[in-house]
Amino acid sequence: MKYSSHLKEIFKDTNLVVEDLLLLESFQIKYLPERIPQKEFATLLRTYPAIHHFLVNKEPTIIPFIEKVLKENKIVSKPEMVKDYCNEVIWEIGELLIYNKFPETYDSKIKFNWEIQEILSPNLIHDKIVADVGAGSGILSLLLSDYSKTVYAIEPLGSFRNYLQNRIQKNSIDNIFIIEGFLNRIPLPDHSLYFVFTSNALGWDFDQEQKEIERVIKPGGKAIHLMRAFDRNAVSPYHSQLLKYNYKLHHFEAKGFKAKYIKKL
Repeated sequence: MKYSSHLKEIFKDTNLVVEDLLLLESFQIKYLPERIPQKEFATLLRTYPAIHHFLVNKEPTIIPFIEKVLKENKIVSKPEMVKDYCNEVIWEIGELLIYNKFPETYDSKIKFNWEIQEILSPNLIHDKIVADVGAGSGILSLLLSDYSKTVYAIEPLGSFRNYLQNRIQKNSIDNIFIIEGFLNRIPLPDHSLYFVFTSNALGWDFDQEQKEIERVIKPGGKAIHLMRAFDRNAVSPYHSQLLKYNYKLHHFEAKGFKAKYIKKL
């Protein structure tokens, strides 16, 4: 199944339009060359010049990629084909758009099937300061807050930070602190955390992310990365890289297929 089809199935009641690309943040635009279907993207750029203008002004580093895409792909004029191509672009990066436009929809549709005992023994964090980096809608942060002293929920997107802040206030949670930041630039001092957690947040800048994780964790602390999997044979696309950084892999099949990578510093 194509990734776009998978997203359409998960978010089948969600309406995305081309103009939703105007919600993309600079760091998301940088990610487009790795994700976006080029032939279809060229058609969208020609059909919607405002999108072209927005992207190159919001994140100029993407200009060479856009110029290459437009040069290498022919003009498409058939209306139905144009419509199909634009729709394919939207849904191939659908989760990026949903992050920005519908954080509550993402939170309700993407299931977090981890129990705390599968992640680690809760006794290990009962008096600890921990961080959930790339916290998204805060599903993992909320779970960790039940067992740890303090949770820093570090998230680059304002839409997710606002959504999580509302949940914290609604539920009178006083030990989650939301911070704007990235996994490759964690806004915390050296050796300030006992545990760093991520949930499907790796890979925007993998090697630098690992350097930052090692920088902020105290000696003897741990990094734990939780991953979704669509079947029992699926592993993280960063599996080999994680093993090179001395992570150990643990598979789980309860409530769906999933994987955990863990390393002690």
